[in-house]
Amino acid sequence: MVGAGNGRIPVNVFFACGAPKSGTTWLQRLLDAHPEVSCSGEGHFVERFSIPMAEVIRQYNRHMAVVAQQVYEGQPSYEQIDQAAFDDLVRGFILGRLTSRGVDPDVRWVGDKTPGNVLYLGQLQRLFPAARFISIVRDPRDVTVSRLEHAVRAGLPRTDADGQAEIVRRSAEEWVKSVDLFAAFAATQPQRVHGLRYEDLLDDPAGEARRLFGFLGVSVEPALLTRIAEATSFEAQSGRKPGVEDPRAFLRKGVAGDWRGRLDPPSARIVEEICGDLLFDYGYGAGGRPGAQIIQLRRG
Repeated sequence: MVGAGNGRIPVNVFFACGAPKSGTTWLQRLLDAHPEVSCSGEGHFVERFSIPMAEVIRQYNRHMAVVAQQVYEGQPSYEQIDQAAFDDLVRGFILGRLTSRGVDPDVRWVGDKTPGNVLYLGQLQRLFPAARFISIVRDPRDVTVSRLEHAVRAGLPRTDADGQAEIVRRSAEEWVKSVDLFAAFAATQPQRVHGLRYEDLLDDPAGEARRLFGFLGVSVEPALLTRIAEATSFEAQSGRKPGVEDPRAFLRKGVAGDWRGRLDPPSARIVEEICGDLLFDYGYGAGGRPGAQIIQLRRG
């Protein structure tokens, strides 16, 4: 718990993640729409602050060791910055960023959505032992289509066949890494994780919101969940009906299964070969029913 808001109030910390283009921004907006939850993004706390800062601290400690030896005969005024002190520094930075928007007195949870949080679950859990972790999964073939379209929207030129195949391959490999890392972490922290699927959120937004907010222990009053689901729907966020595409928009189409007819057969095969049985584990194989992996996360 940390102090935040107009005075010191108890709030808890969570981190949301998922492979890029899996619906993590939608998840962030859903979480942030609840009056007892504040979810910001994307902080990139570990790779853009903690890791570079670790090198700064190493250099500082080396310099101070030289000063201690050459000036103070091995009796320095300042002790070396150890792991505990470094963790306090990083923890304070993260908490400051999480609460920098201001936190309403009703807020019980503050969190960050960064897709890459999944790469640093262990470090984040060490910094915040009571933190909770949320992951969203999407059909990797739809993820790949979204990645390809995002590259064009970001100003990158359309690639040739070899270049597209590389984007497709990288997208699938990152998807596998993301779901594997979260599943491995979930196995060690089953009560602190929650997983959901993009497709289920499309089909039953209020039901998925009830499970999500139940996991955090905040209000799941039906009228509130209905308002949150409506306010964060694709139509409300984009001004378009689901399926009406705007290739220039971040919220491009808002549907599941768009890969059919959009992803050429060789690219689809690349994704399916790389993802293998994980497609079935997460409900994207024949029959489309979630397998043991995602069910286990939900139970957690």
